[in-house]
Amino acid sequence: MKLRFFFLAAIALMIAGCTNNDILEPQEDALALKPEEKVLNITASFEVPTETRAMLEENGETLVKNIQFKWEKDIDEIQFCFEQDGTKVTNKTTVTDVSNDGRTAQFTITVPQHAIDPAQPYKLYAYRSGRKTAVTSGSELIANSTIAVLPAQQYDYQSTLADQAIVFSIWSEKEVSANSGSDIDLSFKHLGSIMTLYLKNIGSAAITDLHSIILQANSSTLWMYNRLNGGGGAQFDMATGNFVSGQEQLSYTITFFPSSPSINANEIIKYYAWFVPKSDVPSIPLTLMALKSPGAGTGDIIALTNKVINRELIVGKNYVLFATINTSVTDPPRPYHLNFTTSTSF
Repeated sequence: MKLRFFFLAAIALMIAGCTNNDILEPQEDALALKPEEKVLNITASFEVPTETRAMLEENGETLVKNIQFKWEKDIDEIQFCFEQDGTKVTNKTTVTDVSNDGRTAQFTITVPQHAIDPAQPYKLYAYRSGRKTAVTSGSELIANSTIAVLPAQQYDYQSTLADQAIVFSIWSEKEVSANSGSDIDLSFKHLGSIMTLYLKNIGSAAITDLHSIILQANSSTLWMYNRLNGGGGAQFDMATGNFVSGQEQLSYTITFFPSSPSINANEIIKYYAWFVPKSDVPSIPLTLMALKSPGAGTGDIIALTNKVINRELIVGKNYVLFATINTSVTDPPRPYHLNFTTSTSF
């Protein structure tokens, strides 16, 4: 009815304004209606395996626990890209509803009909990652592309589940058929895994000056993406399912940054790091060390032992290592001694 009244009023004004046989020509498309926006109702879930599923939460009765991802309403941001015949349009939205168990999420997105025709098939890509307010790069889609930039500046994140949940990154791809309905299911995939380190102080005195713990292979064994010099920012193309050549940010080192420099005598501390394993490395010779302070000299590097992992690491897992730390009395000038061990020591 509003449209009808507007149309009649316009005609009346035109007639009233005509004098001396003046003829007013209507403008082309003056009454054309904009196409109705198409809003997609998205339900997001996870593909199997689901051992590591943003909030991260441990569950299980043993030391080797699953780590479960849970969506957070009004907090998790989803970045997405529509692609059709070479045209790509990006935008973002926020999770609006979450299931009781936190494993599925709902959100809505609008099809950009100025560039994407929903009457024809198109592809939809989605990316979930996060960053702290002070971090100004990474965890984003490159504008109007299918390339996801992974988390950057990873030295700014502590080795807690809460901090690692921020950078925890997942993605999805979906072929949407022509004239599809408004309800879409997206199945998200893992981009990385979690490395969990149990560290037990087996000495009789508290350790109070632990700055960071380093897990590394030799420099020729590049066993993970997105960790070069701790900077991150690797680029992953969701359209191909591969990292962009030259932008892999390959590394051989994970650094854990404790939320506290202290470990009391006989205390066990757990450290976590989200990382992106390079799945074609069959054997990883690992070394464990730690620093008392940033830029420490040789005397401040804690003694270490080695361990070889004879398996390829894959995404979607929680990998667990065990180690002990003790005051060193036989290995001066190094102040502490670390050893890889097994769960039986805990």
